[in-house]
Amino acid sequence: MRYRLKIIYILAGLIMLTPSWLTAQDHGHDQNRQQPVTLDNLVVTATKLEDYVRANPQQVEIMNRDEIDSRHILNLEEALDTMAGVDVHPSSGIGARISIRGSGKSRGVLVLLDGRPLNSSQYGGVDLQTIPIEMIKSITVFKPPVPVWLGSGASEGAVCIVSRAFEQDSDEQAKPANQLKLNGGSYGLVESRFSHIFQLDASNAMVTAAAKHKDGKRSNHDLDSGSLTFHWDLETAAATRWECNGRYYLSDRGTPGPLDNPTPQARQKYQKGSIDARISDFIGTDSDYKINLYGDFISLKDDSQSGFTSKLDEWTVGVKAETAWSPDNHKTLRFTTHCNQDTVDQTTTGRHQRETVGGSVDYDYQNSQFTATFGLRGDYVSDFSLHPGCHVGVAVNFGEALRLKGNLGYSEAIPSFGQLYQTSHGSFDQVRGNPDLDEEKIITYDLGCEYHWESHNLLQLTLFRSDTDDLIIYRRRADLIYQPINTKKAWRHGLELTLQYKFGNGLMTDFNYILQDSKNRETGGELNYTPHHKLKTTLRYTVARTKTRLETTLRYVAKQYTEVENQTDLQLDDYLTVDLKAIQPFLLHELSGELFLEIVNLFDADYEVHQGYPDDGIRILSGLSLSF
Repeated sequence: MRYRLKIIYILAGLIMLTPSWLTAQDHGHDQNRQQPVTLDNLVVTATKLEDYVRANPQQVEIMNRDEIDSRHILNLEEALDTMAGVDVHPSSGIGARISIRGSGKSRGVLVLLDGRPLNSSQYGGVDLQTIPIEMIKSITVFKPPVPVWLGSGASEGAVCIVSRAFEQDSDEQAKPANQLKLNGGSYGLVESRFSHIFQLDASNAMVTAAAKHKDGKRSNHDLDSGSLTFHWDLETAAATRWECNGRYYLSDRGTPGPLDNPTPQARQKYQKGSIDARISDFIGTDSDYKINLYGDFISLKDDSQSGFTSKLDEWTVGVKAETAWSPDNHKTLRFTTHCNQDTVDQTTTGRHQRETVGGSVDYDYQNSQFTATFGLRGDYVSDFSLHPGCHVGVAVNFGEALRLKGNLGYSEAIPSFGQLYQTSHGSFDQVRGNPDLDEEKIITYDLGCEYHWESHNLLQLTLFRSDTDDLIIYRRRADLIYQPINTKKAWRHGLELTLQYKFGNGLMTDFNYILQDSKNRETGGELNYTPHHKLKTTLRYTVARTKTRLETTLRYVAKQYTEVENQTDLQLDDYLTVDLKAIQPFLLHELSGELFLEIVNLFDADYEVHQGYPDDGIRILSGLSLSF
């Protein structure tokens, strides 16, 4: 086994000899350039990234650093939850449930930080709270089907997070930059976060520390957590960029479970450590490369309602390389490869290990009228053999403002360790694994029309559909235990409408509506957590005189089933929520800061039936942020 893994890692290094060009959202490479860009242009501006995205077939949503700061977004979960067609539901287990374009699946969204995957091999989710919002430069959400070079495990979409480069002015003495955030609110919420940016010789670094306490609305729903993050980057005189990130997170929480089967004594103690190292550079005049080395460690201690204590340890180590060749401003040939080893050791199910090695090739062609992309990938998974994937996309321009985009993709989703084996979870006595699961086979396609005018206005209409063979669903047994099984065929299709408009008097609006239908052909019912209607609209207004920023968000979700059998007594009724936010900047001597007030679920919509739905009723949060 070790010998085979060594061979895999050697092959990953050899492929880096191919001339390369890094992806646009990772390095901001401008496809229209005639000459090689300098290292100063590696970090792309939001405008360049939007231009790249508009010219390519993929349907995406982007949030840059300016928007994160102007909207006083406190964490990554909130940032994703405000983006069009994206919803985030916190989980009491490892990771959050991310839904893109109305999907109700609990996994299948690939999350990348500077190109490296973050998803847990045990559950498939991502614990978003371990990534501080202070280190994020931009967030790009790819809606399915996604391009193959992003990686495997993206059947329901992908989230690409790019970290900030903390560059200092070379003409002046570098000054430390500090930011302090203090928040407090309902249900006993107290939160603090401190970040410090400083220079080490020719390199730059950032340290972030955070602590949080929350009691929660229900009993046994409290949370205590803390985190420490370190970022370091260096640009050498030879134009080579080195980066390193270290993250540590720990929490102690109660997990109450669903109302119809609570877990009054369930507790979780969780900790995670991560380390990433990256190197990027140019090769010649028309290519560059990027190599990611990464490792994760997770430790979870679970005290269940029965009094039984279980432990879960998870290790991940991997390498990912991206390389491509762009001989002119029309053609790009991109290669990626990755090797990964996942190990889990759980009290009741023992030790399990999985090796994954895969790669992709992608060809893009672009001129003033259209862009075409074609990609193939293959992944070998030690316990599930070889699995292919592909993506084809075309974007056609009708003048400067109107574009027609179409995408077709095929992917296979491998069951997680948590689906195959008995899971360690806060509701430990409510879930069982199934080692006989098969992988899902998924065909996804969309057809969209985009109209851009002026600089901030967008109207987008997209038709989408996915067909899945051997879909993994959770069936509830008579003893109220959930167990995953494969269902033969299922489909989901719908329409997504997005509008972004700036009125010019300080008022902006973002509108997103999803109309969809779904069916499990085996049962004849709808897919669970897949409502027919989802609406999210936001109004933002800046008061010119006081610079006060106001924001309100309205969300509507139609009824949805939580069970495969579509039992009406366990369904989530439709609901409407309204959120409010007010931000007031101020300047006090040499201190600049912001005061903010946020009200979530203003009318206290009560729609809690199943674990993870919803958050804690009406919530009031206030605090301040200081920069010095």
